[in-house]
Amino acid sequence: MRRVPLLRPALAGLTAGAALLLFLLPASSGETPAKPDKGQAEEKALAQALKKATVNDKYEMLLRQIKVADDRDNYGDFSDYGQYSGTDYAGHTDLPKGYWVYVDPYWYIWRDLKATPKVKRNWGPEQATGPPDTDQAGDIVTAWASRTPDEQDEWLLLEYAEPVVPKEIVVHETYNPGAVTRVTAFKLDGSEVEVWKGKDPSAGKDIGVSVLPFKGNFKTNRIKLYIASPQVPGWNEIDAVGLKDARGKTTWAVSADASSTFAEQPAPVDVRDQRIRQLEREVRVLKQTIKKLEDMVDKIDKDKGK
Repeated sequence: MRRVPLLRPALAGLTAGAALLLFLLPASSGETPAKPDKGQAEEKALAQALKKATVNDKYEMLLRQIKVADDRDNYGDFSDYGQYSGTDYAGHTDLPKGYWVYVDPYWYIWRDLKATPKVKRNWGPEQATGPPDTDQAGDIVTAWASRTPDEQDEWLLLEYAEPVVPKEIVVHETYNPGAVTRVTAFKLDGSEVEVWKGKDPSAGKDIGVSVLPFKGNFKTNRIKLYIASPQVPGWNEIDAVGLKDARGKTTWAVSADASSTFAEQPAPVDVRDQRIRQLEREVRVLKQTIKKLEDMVDKIDKDKGK
């Protein structure tokens, strides 16, 4: 029986290292090691910026995100500026009032302080947060409803706790369904992208769950439903909106905003106030008429004196 000589430790280490190096080196076909995806790196950085902009979960319900790179000179990398009610800034218009936070190069405009207790109003947009809790068709207070049934097109904006890559949008419609015509999602840089458009699959039903395919492959924590309310008579009430990912996990909204809500009905007008305003208008008209008559009399008197 022949003895097989043992390799010295140093030589054994070199041999094993060479084998590992050959395994890790790209094949002779010219392949190069895969580089990190630039889009994924940017998306990760934006997700971190969004998290930072909440200021340790101090704020929620992001209403707008605007890019103002020049403000780095004034505010640095980060600034929890606080409440601001201006509607125009740095070329951006129609801005909502809210709490402003700067994370270079974006301003994040938040609606709410998370620690402030919130009332879940009947038919308020907050009724569209969380999993569905309206299990029958009808005009029920646990779903969002617009202020008027058919006066104008409406929208419903929903915010989610963490950014996800959705594959489907799941809309629970509980009263006069079928009015959703378009859905957009907000990328983490604040840009709004259309991800679905078409005929609402719940049209004609008493109650329905519309499963809408998500056209896109990016992370989002906000989506916006556009509702053609005049096209479907009556209040088009929505109970919940979920985002389902590739694994089948559904994430439900944590905050919501809307174009209008039945929870905010205008205060009734006092008939006496209406009558007073009408009398004030009549008095103004009467004074104007008297002034014209006085001017005419003065002119006649002057003409007689000539």
